[in-house]
Amino acid sequence: MSSFAFKYPRVASVGNRVSHAKNRTKHAFKYNLHTVTVVMDGTKQRLRVPTKVLRKLKKAGVTTHYRAEK
Repeated sequence: MSSFAFKYPRVASVGNRVSHAKNRTKHAFKYNLHTVTVVMDGTKQRLRVPTKVLRKLKKAGVTTHYRAEK
């Protein structure tokens, strides 16, 4: 699982953690990654994708654990 079809930056965005005393420290927001098996060109491939992409894959019906309703 070292190479994936989808490549993303290491962090989604950078912001601040703000304490009750309004102290600010840098904070990196990371992607919510999920490992999913996808059928591509008739072969199964495992990918780590963010939740937003996973919803799109489910809607397209290309994941192995989801079948579109008829």
